[in-house]
Amino acid sequence: MHVMTKYLDTRKAAISALQDFAVMEQIIDTTDEQIKTAYDDVTTPASPKLDGMPRHTDLHAGEMRVAATLDRIDIYRARYTQAREYMAWFLPAWQLLTDDDRFVLEAFFLGDGTQDDAVQTVCDHFYVERTSAYQKKSRALARLASALYGQAA
Repeated sequence: MHVMTKYLDTRKAAISALQDFAVMEQIIDTTDEQIKTAYDDVTTPASPKLDGMPRHTDLHAGEMRVAATLDRIDIYRARYTQAREYMAWFLPAWQLLTDDDRFVLEAFFLGDGTQDDAVQTVCDHFYVERTSAYQKKSRALARLASALYGQAA
């Protein structure tokens, strides 16, 4: 283990990685449609004005629109590649966790409710008190950090 890893906060990094999961999943699910829509925008010409006058004072506006759309497609592809790399890194670590650990982490970090709602969900699921729910959260987070970063958190 490199001495530098002693100074990294793997716990916060694991929380950030866990919170990014939904965003990365959404990027993977929607990128194909966004690219298709962008290509459709490029291939659809602007309608001409009926009076014969140019639509814009900039004669290269159409070229600029095509170039901007191609740049947007490149950004979509780069985000998609980054999301795939994230999933290749995160999912194996996520699969190493037990179902109980995943349930606790989903309740605390991926749920829609407040922190109190998450605590109550964990308490009701495991029939434990609040302090035990927080302990389960800490243990599950430590296991995720260990799986992601290869060291004890």
